[in-house]
Amino acid sequence: MVILPKLRCPTCGRGMGPIKANEVPPANTYDECLRRCPRCGVGATNAKNPAKVRYIQSDKPREVRQPKPGTSEKPGIIPPGE
Repeated sequence: MVILPKLRCPTCGRGMGPIKANEVPPANTYDECLRRCPRCGVGATNAKNPAKVRYIQSDKPREVRQPKPGTSEKPGIIPPGE
């Protein structure tokens, strides 16, 4: 069993991982990354060494959430998959 260490999302700073996996395939796309930040659409490649990790942006467009009329809600970004 391989443990990929916890990393921080470079966009929002939230934790990604740690992840335990029986096998660790190479990641060339966001969907292949085992460590992901769904809020920002950022994935970390599956390198075991944090110094060799690269970050990959999701291809899925993020939508801007429009505030409901009559509220003080501010527009925000909807994470991919919501």
